[in-house]
Amino acid sequence: MYHKPIGTSREVPVEFEILEIDDLLINQLRSVVRISKTREGLLLQITADADLKTTCVRCLKEIFQPLSVEFEELYQFPSRYREKTDMILPDDGFIDLNSLYREYLILVLPIKRLCQKDCLGLCVVCGANLNETVCEHQAEVRSSADVIRREELP
Repeated sequence: MYHKPIGTSREVPVEFEILEIDDLLINQLRSVVRISKTREGLLLQITADADLKTTCVRCLKEIFQPLSVEFEELYQFPSRYREKTDMILPDDGFIDLNSLYREYLILVLPIKRLCQKDCLGLCVVCGANLNETVCEHQAEVRSSADVIRREELP
């Protein structure tokens, strides 16, 4: 793309069954990278779908969270470099997409990640996963809640 005319573009499919980037485990990454040559450099427009390994915030079970993301980045030609924050096209022309996928997948990761919509979480007393078992503490909590509800009735 370096020696192609301005306006030239190409789409490149990117697929990985399993991809590990630093501390992230990504499953089933399906992506399309559209590379377009501009006056300033190479514009990357990326769409991606993936399952990111994370933890349910209620029961702490490991899950794969499905994510979709779209983003674009401009890699400037070295002669167009202006600011320290600008991304510069490497001399060899190879762009490593790992850091981009990592950054943008983390950005779309929901704060409230659940293994299931109605996840019951953990018992606050003994730590039992309430999706898998009922502990004696939950019986106490339920009976206390019933007493409170009855006291609130007129």
